[in-house]
Amino acid sequence: MKHIVVTVAEDGTVSAETHGITGSKCLDYVALLEDLLAAQTVHSEYTRDFHGTNTVTHRQEQHDGL
Repeated sequence: MKHIVVTVAEDGTVSAETHGITGSKCLDYVALLEDLLAAQTVHSEYTRDFHGTNTVTHRQEQHDGL
């Protein structure tokens, strides 16, 4: 099952993890989140599951009143 876990911290920082999305396809979902949030990824890392049932963690900055 493909899904994204999005967490918003008290300081407005947004973290997102993709689950069940293998390979670089996860980046398409991150780009969509960036567009929806008017944000930019400032940190990204792949887990050891990237080539299998990957989880990718992305941190995004808050922009323009979010």
